[in-house]
Amino acid sequence: MLYNKQIKNNIFIIKNNYLKNLKLRNIYFNNKKNKIFNYKNNYFEFIKKSKFFFIKKKFILLQTPEVEDFIFNYKLLNIYKKDINDSFYLKNKILRTHTSCLQNRFLKNYLLNKKVFNIGKVYRNDIDVIHLPIFFQIDFFINNYKIKKILLFLLNFLSFIFKRKFYFRIRKTKFPFTINSFELDILKNFNWLEVAGFGETNKNIILNNFLNKKFIAGGLGLDRIYYFYKKINNIKNIYD
Repeated sequence: MLYNKQIKNNIFIIKNNYLKNLKLRNIYFNNKKNKIFNYKNNYFEFIKKSKFFFIKKKFILLQTPEVEDFIFNYKLLNIYKKDINDSFYLKNKILRTHTSCLQNRFLKNYLLNKKVFNIGKVYRNDIDVIHLPIFFQIDFFINNYKIKKILLFLLNFLSFIFKRKFYFRIRKTKFPFTINSFELDILKNFNWLEVAGFGETNKNIILNNFLNKKFIAGGLGLDRIYYFYKKINNIKNIYD
């Protein structure tokens, strides 16, 4: 079966376009020769905390490969205009530029009406005070949900992380893989910082998978959220 009816651990991995159930387990590195593996960073604890929030909200974690096919990273997400210098390429693959690759891999196996999310590293050829070439991102995918509820969900997530007052704004935007798209910004040092985006999944993506359903897709930049949370001046310092 492509999809187990009884979901025990809420964790799946997608490999070769098929879903495979995984057992939830903790992996510890204990190598005396390489003490760096014993290094514990608050940022990675923050990532675990973010993952816990989504699983607690009854999302299923889908893991997709970091070395991705061009078709899943671009074409199937309705992305045709791209700058070749913005990405890192291998011979016949690409280091994924977003965790939105989750969408088509899930829709090709769509059998259950479940909320899913993907969390992991993405790669872009960009670096400055608020950008890193490697950063963590969460993408989520929900069926039969309203935009207003998504906004409330994102604000609940940010409140769960920050545990303090923050100012935000919502603005209309455009993404190739969603329609009626919005971005969520938070105020940091009198400047607006984009931390999330969401919208209705583009109809082309739904039709390409022979489905007739409405989905809401969204994504969060975890590096920027932690950058705001820790009150630091340069995003690269999140790993200190």
